[in-house]
Amino acid sequence: MAVKNLMEDIVSALIEEVLSKMKDQDDTDTIIYKDDIITYVLNRIPPKYYTSERGMLHGKIDSQFVFQQKTDILLLAHEAINTVKKRRSSELPGSMEEKTEGFFLPHILGELLEETTFSIIPDVSVMLLYKDKPAEMIDVNWKNPYITNKSTKGFFHFWPKLPDSGKDNKKSGEKLQFTLVCTHPKFNEKKIDFDLSVVENRNSYKSYIMPMILMEKLEGVDLSFLID
Repeated sequence: MAVKNLMEDIVSALIEEVLSKMKDQDDTDTIIYKDDIITYVLNRIPPKYYTSERGMLHGKIDSQFVFQQKTDILLLAHEAINTVKKRRSSELPGSMEEKTEGFFLPHILGELLEETTFSIIPDVSVMLLYKDKPAEMIDVNWKNPYITNKSTKGFFHFWPKLPDSGKDNKKSGEKLQFTLVCTHPKFNEKKIDFDLSVVENRNSYKSYIMPMILMEKLEGVDLSFLID
């Protein structure tokens, strides 16, 4: 069996449930952009992969009956719907192939936790910089900086737009340097420099997986707020 993200099925089902309750409101635009709503939510929750029928069964039992996780997904679903409704159709992602010239930068996937307890730290500002300025995202639904919260389980996700300097070269494999800056008033700032390689259109969904980021608390900080 091919590798599949179990959360795709769970999120799709919950979105269908939410949108079905909105039909009476004649919210046509929201229904049309259902895929954008699903994508918005999936990009903000940790994936859960399986490779077998047995793994799928156990995963669904674990995921569908965890009340807090379902609540988090529903909250994100309504956030996604509101985001889509506030934007004109021309501002939505649409076909990425139509909006680029055949070259991309990979998605950036990462996880950020407290270094001693591996707890989720809410309200960390995670900013992606290119040449000391906030990197532009390929999709208006991605935020930069991204602010962590418990519903995303410590994960963050960026998809930077290929800068003009990269487009001029049009060379697959060209490396561009980025910096990730993580800040929180109760933790030491964390800066990470790394390179992203330009990829061709056929690899537009390639991901760059960052090593786990562990933040160190400032001296005298009580970490009890992480488990409240």
